[in-house]
Amino acid sequence: MKKEETRRKKEKGEKTKQKLFIAATMLFNQYGFRGITVDRIVEEAGVAKGTFYIYFESKDALIAAFISDYVRKVDTDYRVILDSFSPDTSSSQILLGLFGKIADTLTEIIGYTSMRTVYQLLLTDAMDMNVIKGYDRDLYQIFYDVLECGIKRGEFSSELSLEELTRHFVMAIRGISYEWCIRYPDFDLKAQALSHFQILLNGIKSR
Repeated sequence: MKKEETRRKKEKGEKTKQKLFIAATMLFNQYGFRGITVDRIVEEAGVAKGTFYIYFESKDALIAAFISDYVRKVDTDYRVILDSFSPDTSSSQILLGLFGKIADTLTEIIGYTSMRTVYQLLLTDAMDMNVIKGYDRDLYQIFYDVLECGIKRGEFSSELSLEELTRHFVMAIRGISYEWCIRYPDFDLKAQALSHFQILLNGIKSR
């Protein structure tokens, strides 16, 4: 009986947490991370304010959880894109396809306002943002895998280790995204990203 009661409480707790998360996600997408309060989130979710703090220490903790969840979802989408290429597609074409998809995700789904807020959060170091600034997310493994395949096929050649090469591509993505944020709207992220990464790919192509 106790086990059944515990299971029901756990399920109820998870549903409540999901209600908070869904409400916050909708509000974040509509008004940005800084444009809402805990009061607004609990009002939208239809739960007591005290309940919020059972699951999250603060709004910042919820934002960090939201970003972590979102990063996992978009990385899954990038992996799907990778798996959609035929085995005989060149590594350069695959990487350019991925860069195009990343640019589309940033501009059409995440958006300039949210990306600028993410950079602000990264710079203030106000919360745990390692899911974005760390080098262990699946997106980086995707780049590593494609670059490794290109090297094994003889398409790419570099004096850098595979790990260093992957990090340079990651740093380039961050740099282009940051440039977009500070020069928006007079900056075509996708066109600039594809042009920039074509230059990087030309630099490691086997002669």
